[in-house]
Amino acid sequence: MRYPAILGDETIEDAITKAQGIAESVPDGTSVQRLISAAMKHNIHVVFGLIEAGKQPGIFYDTLVLAGPQGYIGSYRKVHLTLSENFIFRPGDNWPVFDMALGRVGLLICYDKSSPEGCRELTLSGAELLVIGSAWAANPGHGDRENNSAVRRYDLFDRVRALENSRWLISSNFVGELGGSNFIGFSQIVDPLGGIVVSSGLDQIGVVTAEIDICAGLAGALVAYGGPRLIRDRRADTYKVLNGSLPVVVDG
Repeated sequence: MRYPAILGDETIEDAITKAQGIAESVPDGTSVQRLISAAMKHNIHVVFGLIEAGKQPGIFYDTLVLAGPQGYIGSYRKVHLTLSENFIFRPGDNWPVFDMALGRVGLLICYDKSSPEGCRELTLSGAELLVIGSAWAANPGHGDRENNSAVRRYDLFDRVRALENSRWLISSNFVGELGGSNFIGFSQIVDPLGGIVVSSGLDQIGVVTAEIDICAGLAGALVAYGGPRLIRDRRADTYKVLNGSLPVVVDG
């Protein structure tokens, strides 16, 4: 992911200038087309991130692109932006689910997984596999390595989002130092019961792979919960703040 975050002493103006220099259109951008061609050549599915240039000058989105053997499949624009990202990007406003031969896939970006509503929206829209692309850094001064508060959040969000939705989850994260921040790695595959199938571990550069049976995993979760609990047990009619019937009284 090409990610001009506001890091260290970088100013908002510098970050916007950087975004302008690397933003590309989707799916016609040079780098986008190159990766789409690679997916077709190698007969694989690829999810990759970039700064998307909007149709109007100066409009940018934090975007994931999904490509496969047949070419460009679709894209997702990050919905939940952090404080600094709001100075650079426009938020997305849609949660697309892509129906493919391997299963139905929903995409999220980094901070999106901090909110349960995104994964739940994708799940209720039919997603079987949730794929998250992240640039998630450690929180300096808040614990070492696996005990760092940001590392714990990253791992817990992955496992809980998979578990609470009974869905497979693939989480890919940037690793290494950039702009004074230490990005933690911890790319992993999580099963629908919240178990880690495979993980790159903390601060490790590399690729992790696993052969999974998407249908069998979903069926196992269905059995574990005694049936389709998200349809049977949810009480959307009682969630009055979520549906707008009552005002939100937190976060100012």
